[in-house]
This record gives sequence, C-alpha cells and structure tokens, in this order.
Amino acid sequence: MITGEFSTDMQSSYVMLPFDVSQGTTAVRVKYCFDQPEALLTTPAFSARHTLDLGLYGPRRDRSGTWGVPEFRGWGGSSHPDVTVSPEGFSTEGQYAANPRIDPPGKTTRAFLPGPIDAGEWAVELGVAAVVPRSLGDFDEKVAWRVEIDLADDPAFADEPYRPAKYDTTPANHTGGWYAGDMHVHAEHSAYGDATITEVLDYAYRPLDKGGAGLDFVTLSDYVSGSSWGEIGRYQPRHPGKLAIRSAEVITYRGHLNNHNTGQVVDYREGQIFERRDAEPLRLVRGRRTPSETFGEIKRAGGFTQINHPTIFPSTVPGFAQLCRGCPWDYTPAETGYELTDAIEIATGPSGARTASGSQGPNPFTATAIDFYERALAGGHKVAAVGVSDSHNAGRAPNPVTQAPIGEATTVVRAEELSASGVECGVEAGHTYVKVTGNAGPDLRFEGRPPGFTGAPAIMGDTVRAPSADFTARVTGGDGRSLVVYRNGEVFRTVPVTGNDFSTDFPAAGAGRYRLQLQRDSTIDTVSSPIYVEPGPGTVAARDCSPLRVRGKARRRMRLGRRGILPTRCIASGGGLRVCNVQIVTRVGKPGRRRVRVIGRSHVAMTGGSRRLLVRLSRYGRRVVGRHRRGRQVRLVFIASDDDGASARFERRVRLVRPARRR
Repeated sequence: MITGEFSTDMQSSYVMLPFDVSQGTTAVRVKYCFDQPEALLTTPAFSARHTLDLGLYGPRRDRSGTWGVPEFRGWGGSSHPDVTVSPEGFSTEGQYAANPRIDPPGKTTRAFLPGPIDAGEWAVELGVAAVVPRSLGDFDEKVAWRVEIDLADDPAFADEPYRPAKYDTTPANHTGGWYAGDMHVHAEHSAYGDATITEVLDYAYRPLDKGGAGLDFVTLSDYVSGSSWGEIGRYQPRHPGKLAIRSAEVITYRGHLNNHNTGQVVDYREGQIFERRDAEPLRLVRGRRTPSETFGEIKRAGGFTQINHPTIFPSTVPGFAQLCRGCPWDYTPAETGYELTDAIEIATGPSGARTASGSQGPNPFTATAIDFYERALAGGHKVAAVGVSDSHNAGRAPNPVTQAPIGEATTVVRAEELSASGVECGVEAGHTYVKVTGNAGPDLRFEGRPPGFTGAPAIMGDTVRAPSADFTARVTGGDGRSLVVYRNGEVFRTVPVTGNDFSTDFPAAGAGRYRLQLQRDSTIDTVSSPIYVEPGPGTVAARDCSPLRVRGKARRRMRLGRRGILPTRCIASGGGLRVCNVQIVTRVGKPGRRRVRVIGRSHVAMTGGSRRLLVRLSRYGRRVVGRHRRGRQVRLVFIASDDDGASARFERRVRLVRPARRR
C-alpha cells in the first residue's frame, strides 16, 4: 500500500509511484481511492471534487529517465478505481454489458494493454487533475490518496494470451466521393459503462430512415491507450462498405486532442512529471511539454491531428474547470503549433436545446468554437473544420444538454477512396464541411476558379491563385434558410435559400479566405472549410489525394547473381508518393516455431511511374537460398510510401535459385 497527499500547487502534474514485480508474476492489479472536500460545494452546474487519474507503466528500459511510451500499459482516468493487466485479453461484451466495473479474474481491464508481465520496476501514475481550493470547499486544499498493488502468480491468468485482430486497411469503397462521418466517438474502452463497440458501430452505420446515424465512417477515439485498436478488426467484417478508423483522444489538463490513424500511443503528459520513492521528497524527472510536440509525434507516425471541443466549458468561468477538466483548449498559439494541426472541432455534441414544439436553439459553444477556428485561420494556417458527437452512448443521450447521439455533428469529407488514408488526406487538404445538426441536415458544395479558367475548380480547402475568383455555392435540402458567405471571418454576403436544390454565383472581393455558413434563424446548420484566394498567375492549387497504388514485376523463377542480387521493377502512383521499398521475406525455423524474416531489401525514391531496383540478399539470405538445390520459395513485398507515412503494398511469390556453379 502507498499513501500520500497532494496540494493545489501539484495540479496538472503527474506523480510516478515505483513498485517491483518479481519473475513469474502473471497479473498486476492496482486499486486506488482519494478523498473529497470537507464541505462539498454542489450546484446544478457542477460539483467541486478532487480528481486523480490512474495510469500504469511496465518496467522502464532506461533508468536514467522516467517511464515513457515504450513502457505504457494503460490509462483509465478517474473512472477506473480497480484495474488488472495480464497476458490475457478482455472480458466478453456480454460480461462487460452485465457488469462494466467487474472483470473476470485474470482478464485485462479495458483501457489497459494485455501482454507479458515482465519482471522489473513498474510504476503507478497518478495524474493530479483537480485539487479543490479553499474557495470551493476544501479547507486544507489537499487531496489524500491510497494505492494498493496486488501481484498474482496464478498460471491460469496467462494460459490464454491475447491475440489482437488484424486491422484491415483495404478501402471500404474504392470510389471517390463525399463521405459522412463522426470524427470523435467513444466506446467501451473509454469510461466504465460506455457503449459497446457493437452498439456503436451498429448505430453509426444504420441508415437514417431506420433510426441510425447513416454514416460512412467513424473514428473510434477511446481515451489515450489504444486498447481498442486490437479489437476493431473483429468487427470490420460485419460492416462491409463502412470504415472504422483507429484513433485515440489524448487527454491533457489544458486541452484534448485526437491522435488519428497512427496505431501508436503518444505521450499525453503535458505537465511536469515527478517520482516518489518511499518517504523521500518528490523528485522532478521531466518538465512540461507542449501540444506541438505531441502533434509532431502523430505526424511523424503518419497520422493526422485534431483539436477537440476548444471552447466548451471555458476554464475562465468559475467552476467550469471542475466540471470538465482540461476540456477547453487553454494553450497559446505558440504552444499549439497550428502548422501541425489538421482539424479543429467547430461543433461538438448537442447542436442546441430543443423545445417542446420541436424548435431548436443554438449551442453557445458552437459559435465560440467557430470564432476560435477563425482566429487560427487568421494566423495564416489552413486547417479543416470538423464536427463530432463526442458520444459515449452510441445512439443514446441520457443527458441531452451535454450528450448527443453519434452523428451530431457530422463531418463530410471529400476522399478519393473510403479508407483511413483517404479520409486523412481529405481532412489534411481541408476538403470538409460540417453538418452541425446531424447527417440529415443540409449539404453544401462550394467551388471557385479564376475568371476564364477551364480546369478543375477549387473546392473547400483548395487555393485559387489569382487576383480574384468566381464562386459557385450549392445548397441541398436547405429551403427557407440563409446562406451566409464569410470573408476573413466577417460576413461578406447573405443569400436566402429558395428551394431544396439551390445554387448561387458570386465573385470574390480580392484575396482572402471564403467559407459558407447555412443558418436557420440563430441555429447554425452547416459550415464549410474555406476556399483561399491568393495572388498568383490564375491557377488552382489543390492537394493530390489520389490513392497510393503499387505493383511489382519479377519473374516467377529467378536465378541469383553471384553477389546475391535480384533485379525487380516497382510501378507506383499516388499523391505524395516518395519512395518504393522492396523486401524479400521467407519463413525460417523449425516446424511449430517458424517466423517471417527479411532476407533482402532495397528502395528507390520516386514520384510515380516505373523504376528498376536491384535487391541484394543478406549473407543469411544467401545461405538460406543456397541450401535448396531446386530453389527457395520467397515473397517479394513492394511497399509504396508517401510524405505522411501512408503506404500501399503488393506481394509476389518468386522461387529463387542459387547461382550456377562455375566450371
């Protein structure tokens, strides 16, 4: 047992509590609790409560530093007071639905990562999310806490090791088009009691006329850990033609963000990290980080980034920081790094309060989020507007004031194919608009071109490089609303929408950013990302989002050269194509213990077309092939990669024959 207390000056920091795990341990169980203010201040809007978050890390590899992403074993926030990690996976959906807070003995708790229990120095992490000050009811301004750690060595806790399901990267639809999705959805790997993945995907993909959200894709953005990523592949076959993108909501104490499409955990700890050993004073082991560093990690991993609910429950309002810790974006532009920000939520959750007559008022945080978005754009950054539900309950909304069903709001993305990389490129290009009231709301199309230009027009997110531009805006299903055109954040013109298939043409007034906003009285229905007009020679600049494609050429039976060299050819295309890698792989080892090993490789820089490569086998590869007189069956793997780390693969089976003997 470990006990202690934190004062208000520790808020927004993290404290690592080391403990030893011995050889032969099969499960680690951690329980914790903390007290609450002596005079609990409760209002209809919020309760002033202490909050400590729980994380867990395995044995650290580098004792000169603190525990980091390589040792990460899970994060449960404050909703998981009793967690277990073991080599075994999670309870069944049925077991979870019956009692979300109780795991069968030896099973890993959702939001934590199954895997071997290695011996060494582990650490419990306590995140000091909120310590209530005296002004809100805590007289000593301290939170007392207790952590209990239990180590088990029952072999039954390790006899069914977890096997993650393979995530299928095959496009759900190879056709380009405008696809509707929700880019911030939670399921069972977030908080206890959240909807199961089955319920989430069933509701998200069910057609609108059958009571669902009618979406084409969702990003499954459970908190921090990515523990659901190994589960998504089990559900993909149930929903052909639909897409679930691996994502995680990264929780910091000054703002939340989404880590989309990396399949890699990133460090969520923006505050200072301390280490506590026995009765020694806390020792600072790492200073603060900025979200720009986190965004950089996501981009380097090939993913895309998103700022979540930037103005919701602003921390400047007394008590809101206790209601929703870290929910508003409190980082400065310099700390944020908008040059690494791909998307900003301009609509999160309920689109507005509904009256008994069915009319709807606006969500005040939508207007402030749009203003936040405009300020980011005014800094010269081209960022996509997105809308989300932030749903935790699939199609249910137990509290309609703060919760919304999946699809409210909906983001519509122009993608060249319905795949994770296709959606990523569409968002990065700014090819988006937001249906604030949900997928049943009105649709927009927006095009611009230089006067007299006959090529493909600019769409949302693109740039017209010319002294001026001619625009066409089209509204579908918006009869009776007003179409407002904004230029550089100010109203440029307002046009009444007459009919459910309405279009209007108008010229630009020089350089600037132009976006559309469809309104019904004070309610905002639909918002587009801008088209940019910049000085230039009368052209349209648009990102090439054509999907990566790759094929390889090699004879079915090939004799190696004297130096183990194999000639091949890579044929590749796609937006941002940067390199083609070729690997020669084969299975080695004794029966029952075989593994795949790379025995040769090469690469060539290319932007398209066909390039010849000479692939050299390693010494080990030459020995493997040389042992087989009639040749060795191998696979040639061709991998085309783009600037963002996305890739496409093509495999070809080849029989390699050892070099002819010299006479």
